Amino acid sequence: QLRHDGIMLSTALPNNLPGVHAVKSQLQQVFLNLISNARYALNEKYPGGALNKAIDIRGEIVNIEERQWVRLTFIDYGVGIPEDKLERVLHPFYTTKPINQGTGLGLSISHGIIKNHGGRLTIASVYGQSTVVTIDLPALKG
Repeated sequence: QLRHDGIMLSTALPNNLPGVHAVKSQLQQVFLNLISNARYALNEKYPGGALNKAIDIRGEIVNIEERQWVRLTFIDYGVGIPEDKLERVLHPFYTTKPINQGTGLGLSISHGIIKNHGGRLTIASVYGQSTVVTIDLPALKG
């Protein structure tokens, strides 16, 4: 679908990322939801092709509160989320999409899955420019 829509996907996931304790299918659900949301935002901003019609996924190790975490960052350069709606997008049944285009459950469920894995999901956005979703998951101790 991404290729069909002319969306470039780039990943920067270092080989040395530690493991995380997680239910694989649940993380897949989160990642697919984030990519689907990014795809929607990019298609809204760029109905055809464009150089900035892209999703970047990055991984890194971060230290938070004297603990090692795996940070995954999903960046899209689509329509963004208006500032006045940003704090509500994680609430159940809230959507920025038109009627019949979204249920408002994807981000809420994704947030719950990450929270249940002991992690954090945060969203930053500049309306009209980009959205950055950051997932921090506790790294397995090596």
